[in-house]
Amino acid sequence: MWTDTRPAVEMPRLFERGGDLISFAGGLPDLDVLPLEAISSQLSRLVRLGGRLALQYSTPHVAKALVPAITDLMAQEGATTTAENLVPTGGSQMGLMAVALGIGTPGETVLCQTPAYPGAAAAFRTAGLNLHAVPEDPGTAGGMDPAGLRETVLRLRAAGHTARLLYCNPTFQNPTGATVSVERRKELLTVCQELDLLVIEDNPYGLLAFDGGTTATLQGLDPDRVVYLGTFSKVFAPGLRCGWISAPAHLAQHLRRTTEVMSLSPSALAQAALAAFHTRNGWTELVDAYRHSYRERSTLMADALERELGTTGPWSWERPTGGFYIWLRHREGVDTGRFAGAAAAHGVSFVPGSHFGIDGEHADALRLCFSHVPRKRITEGISRLAAAFDAPDPLPEGGTR
Repeated sequence: MWTDTRPAVEMPRLFERGGDLISFAGGLPDLDVLPLEAISSQLSRLVRLGGRLALQYSTPHVAKALVPAITDLMAQEGATTTAENLVPTGGSQMGLMAVALGIGTPGETVLCQTPAYPGAAAAFRTAGLNLHAVPEDPGTAGGMDPAGLRETVLRLRAAGHTARLLYCNPTFQNPTGATVSVERRKELLTVCQELDLLVIEDNPYGLLAFDGGTTATLQGLDPDRVVYLGTFSKVFAPGLRCGWISAPAHLAQHLRRTTEVMSLSPSALAQAALAAFHTRNGWTELVDAYRHSYRERSTLMADALERELGTTGPWSWERPTGGFYIWLRHREGVDTGRFAGAAAAHGVSFVPGSHFGIDGEHADALRLCFSHVPRKRITEGISRLAAAFDAPDPLPEGGTR
């Protein structure tokens, strides 16, 4: 999936020159866990023996050899698919754009959870679609409120708006790291069935639970109502730019035509490389290595936050159980953009919460990513961030208070 890896604010020249910036901004995977020698050997053999096919144009289908690699990944979260239902993409960001262009109609409304992944918001808006937030559950269940979803759809339709698409990232969500319970997923799908909503499920992080557990996907619970976006970027590597859409057959055919217009053909080399890796290695060892890496980094960050910020002060957060992110919220509603300059001056970066709003909301929060930061730098980075939070406010325009 596309990730904005740029710092949330422009860093001072001191850190540009010295390379001392500790970035908690970009959601990059930890590629240190990749078995590069094995991958290199497999790629070399692939190009040597089959390069004329692997380096040629291909058709807008998932290669037959890659289908088992995808079905294996999806089955671990209770989902099923077939070659007929699969559409290849250059990562799930391309999948989002394909869905927006191929299924959406310009001017219609896409319902979504907020805070929202900004790459999804950008894709929908680029396709001429409008975004509308679904109310969050005010109780303890968390996530989108089924009653609020129903009320929102009925209100939009009564006002003459087309509202038939629901976008969500229900497992270790970007940016909050939250996971919607299975019971809540079933409740939401019941509302979607009642109102004939098509669900777009974005699932790049689902296999990255630190304890190795999984949560049933929406696609697994209702495959006829869900368009599922998958990617190899978080369980293998983003550089191959390879993902997939699993959709009901009638939609898959249409989406395949859309992706063909977008990219002509998927990378035969990337698909072959992933298929070869899965055939020889499977996914278990590599995914477990990713889980272990992120569990360690998450613990280091959460422990450092507790030491530096305490648990009863102005900042609140949840200790992650998977994924890449920690979502900090200011209990007094302070706009976290005010800390951006001080953070830059202290050599640390984050993404302000307003980046994840669809209409300026969530400015009182910020996202920290632990997945790619060197372990020995995480504690220092949180110390710098805490110092930035405690720094005096910058002088207002005019230089006086």
